Amino acid sequence: MKKLLLAPALLTSLVSFGQAPRFTLDPSPAPATICYSRPESMHTKLPLPEAYLEQQRTGRRAAASAKIEVTYDGFSPEAQAAFQHAVDIWQSLLISPVTIRVQATWTPLAAGVLGSAGATAYYNDLSGATRNGVRYPVALAEKISGQDLNATNAPDINARFSSTFNWYYGLDGNVPAGQYDLVTVVLHELGHGLGFAAGTSYTAPNGSYGVPPSIFSSYIENQAGELLINNPAYPNNSAALGTQFTSNQLYFNSPLARAVNDDKRPRLYAPATYSSGSSISHLDEATYRAGDINSLMSPQVGAAEAMHNPGPLTLKMFDEMGWFNTAIRTTPLRDSEVARDFPVTATIISDGTVTPGSVKLNYAIDNAAPVAITMTNTGGNEYRGVIPSPGLNHKISYFITASDNETKRTYSAPAAYQPNVATVDRYSFVVGPDVVAPLVQHRAATYVFVDKLPLNLQVQATDNLGIGSVQAEVFVNGVAKPTLTLTRQGTSSTYTGGLTAAGIVAGDVLTYRILTRDVAAAANQTLNPTSGFYTVNVVGFKPAQAAYTNNFNSAAPLDFVGEGFTIAQPGNFANPAIHSDHQYANDTSLIYQMLVPIKVTSKNTIMTFDEVVLVEPGEPTATFGTEEFYDYVVVEGSTDQGATWKPVADGYDSRLQADWLAAWNLKVTAAGNSNSVGSPSLFKPHTFSLGAKYNVGDEVRLRFRLTADPGAFGWGWAIDNLVVSNVITSVASELKANGGLSVFPNPSAGQFRVQARFSRPTSGLEVVVRNMLGQEVFRQAVPATASLNLPIDLGQLASGLYQLSLGNGADATSRKILIQR
Repeated sequence: MKKLLLAPALLTSLVSFGQAPRFTLDPSPAPATICYSRPESMHTKLPLPEAYLEQQRTGRRAAASAKIEVTYDGFSPEAQAAFQHAVDIWQSLLISPVTIRVQATWTPLAAGVLGSAGATAYYNDLSGATRNGVRYPVALAEKISGQDLNATNAPDINARFSSTFNWYYGLDGNVPAGQYDLVTVVLHELGHGLGFAAGTSYTAPNGSYGVPPSIFSSYIENQAGELLINNPAYPNNSAALGTQFTSNQLYFNSPLARAVNDDKRPRLYAPATYSSGSSISHLDEATYRAGDINSLMSPQVGAAEAMHNPGPLTLKMFDEMGWFNTAIRTTPLRDSEVARDFPVTATIISDGTVTPGSVKLNYAIDNAAPVAITMTNTGGNEYRGVIPSPGLNHKISYFITASDNETKRTYSAPAAYQPNVATVDRYSFVVGPDVVAPLVQHRAATYVFVDKLPLNLQVQATDNLGIGSVQAEVFVNGVAKPTLTLTRQGTSSTYTGGLTAAGIVAGDVLTYRILTRDVAAAANQTLNPTSGFYTVNVVGFKPAQAAYTNNFNSAAPLDFVGEGFTIAQPGNFANPAIHSDHQYANDTSLIYQMLVPIKVTSKNTIMTFDEVVLVEPGEPTATFGTEEFYDYVVVEGSTDQGATWKPVADGYDSRLQADWLAAWNLKVTAAGNSNSVGSPSLFKPHTFSLGAKYNVGDEVRLRFRLTADPGAFGWGWAIDNLVVSNVITSVASELKANGGLSVFPNPSAGQFRVQARFSRPTSGLEVVVRNMLGQEVFRQAVPATASLNLPIDLGQLASGLYQLSLGNGADATSRKILIQR
C-alpha cells in the first residue's frame, strides 16, 4: 500500500534574542514530500469548510485571510483550475498579512507518484513566535513575524504534480472509480508545506529529530503524556526514542485541538515499522479513516476519495503552532551606563481581540521577586510600560505577556522555549559602567579574483550598549593602505564594505584585521582575528586552453583555488591529488575552481579524471536534485565568467560505484556517518562530455563542488589525473596520437605485455593474434581502460612470426611479434 512520504530535514540551531530571525534554507531545490497513489476506490466525499462556503455566499474575502499566489509552470487549464480550487480553500481558512508564494510545476513524474510539495526554508526565534528554539516553515514564519523572510518573490512552497496521471479535475468532489482527485492531493501536500511536518527520522533502532526541532514535533507525546522532544528519558538519536517512534501510540498535545475532540489528543501515524517521511507527519490512518472529517492529513489517499476539507483537528493543530496567533513585538532594551526610568513599548498584533488588561510588563531587579504592571494602550496596537530607575550597578530582567479572547491563551515575549529546555525566557539589561567588548563574527575569504574586486567584507557585530564603529586595517603586499570603515546595513547587526586598492593585480596579497568599538564612555574594542591578520590571495584566470592535463604531482603554477579542497597527499596515497576535507563537514558546500578556462573546440571535447567518492549515499531510488539524494559531488561549468553555474552532468554520490558504496557501508556509525577512509584502490575513471553540454567556441570555467546536507557525513572526494582533450573516434588514430601500440619484450618466448594509452576509458576492444597464413590463433577481450598494460601468454604456440592487433573489428592497429625458443 503506497503512502504519502515526507523526508525529514535536520537543521542547525542558531538562537539569539533581539536579532533577526535565524533560518536554515532547504538544501534541495525539489519539494520535500512525495504523494503516492493507493489503488482502492474509496467512494468518499467530505463537505467543504464553512469558512469557504461563506466566502462563496457573500463573494467577500476577509481582510485578514491569507493570500496565496501560485506561479504555474506547464499546467493545463483544467489542472490549474483544480489546483487553484485547493488554494482557494486554504486561503479561506488561514490568516496571514504576508503573501504565501507557491511554485507549481506540472511535469511527468515517476510511476505511481501523484505529486509533492514542501517548504523552501525554515526559520527560528522569530519576533512574535509562539515558541522559541523551534523551526517554523517559511510560510508560517512569515505570518508570525509579519514580514517577508525569503527573498522578494521567492517561493515559500515548491510543488510538483504528475502531468501523466489518471486525474479527476472536477471541483465537485464526485470522483469516478479509478481516478484521483487533484484538489485533494494538492490540499494535502500544501498542508505539509504550511507546517504539518514532524521532521523526524529513524535508523534502526534509533529515532532522531531535527536540531532545532520543528514546531510540529515540539507537541509530540507518547501514550503516557510524556513529551518526546528534549526529554532526557528519550535522547535524540537513541533506541529509546526509536521505540517511541514505532509504538503506534503517539499524539499531538494541542489544547486547542483537544477542545474540539472531546478532550482527546489527535493521534499521529506511528506504525511499528517506521515509514520514512510518512511516520509521525500524518494523523493516524486507523483512527481517521476514509470519510472521516479529519482524514485529509492521514497518510493514505485512494482513488475516488474527495477530501476538500482539512478537518477541525488539523485546523486547530495549525492554530496551536501559530496560524492563529497574538504576536508581541518589542525591541529589547540595551545596557545603559546612566541610571534612569526605562520605557518599554510593544506592538500587539492579534488574529482575534486582545483581552483588556491582559498586556503586562513583568520585571525584576537583580534577584528580587518580579513586579507585574499593566501596560497602557497608547493607541491602536501600541502599548507602553515603564521600569522605574533601579540606580547603578543593577541587572534588570523582564518579559511581556498578553492574551486574546478567542483562544484564551497567554502569549509572551520573549516566547517560551519548548518544554524540557532549561532556559530563562527573559530579556535583560545592566545599568552601570560598561566593560563588555563587542561580539564580532567574520568569515574571511582566502582568495579573491582580481576581476571581482572590491572584496566585500561582511561583519556581524553586536554589543550590549551599541556599536560605535567597525573598521578594517588593510595592507597590500605588506604596505599599509587607508583604513576602511564598514557601513551598517539598516537596523541589522551586519556591517559591510568593499576592500580594494588601486593597482592591485593577480599575485598580490591582501592582509587585514577588523577593529570594532562600542559606544561606552570608555570604548571597549574587539580585534578580529584576536592576533595577526587575515590573508587573501588575489588570483586571476589564465588564457583559455583547448586541452589541459594535470596529474598534480609537480609544483606547477596555481591552477585551482577554493575552500575545503587542497592538493595533498594523505599518508595512504602514493601521489598528490585534489582532496576535499577529510572528513567533510555537515551542512556545507565546498568549492574548488579551475583557473584555466576550457575552450570547446569540437563536439568531441571531453574531460576525464580518476576519483574516489565517499559521500553519504542517497535513497536507492532518489534522483539528483531531490531531497532524498542527500550529499553529492558535482562538476559545474559557467559560460558567463562565473555569474551562473550549471552542472556539466548530474551530481552523484557513493552509489555511482559498487566499490564506493561498499566502502561507505563498511564503517557506518550509529549516527549514520561513515568512518571509512579513501584509498588509491578505490580510484575510478569518470568521463564528462563538454562537447555535448556546450557549443563549439564556448569558453567554460569549471569547478568541483561537494555539497552536504545536515545529516550524515563521511571521508569525501579525491580527484587525480585530470585531462581535457578532444576524442579521436578512430581507435587506430587515437593510438597513434597517444604513443601507439607497444609489445614488450619482442621477440619473446611467448610471454609479453601489450601496452597502449587512450585519452579516455575505451571499451569494446580485443587483442587478436594471427599466424602468417591469416589464421586466428588467439583472441582476448580487453576491459575498459584508458591505460592498457595487458599480460599475454602464447607459450603454447610454435616459434615463428605472428601479427597482433588491438582494436574493434577493422578499426585496429597491428604489430608483428616474434616467438622464439
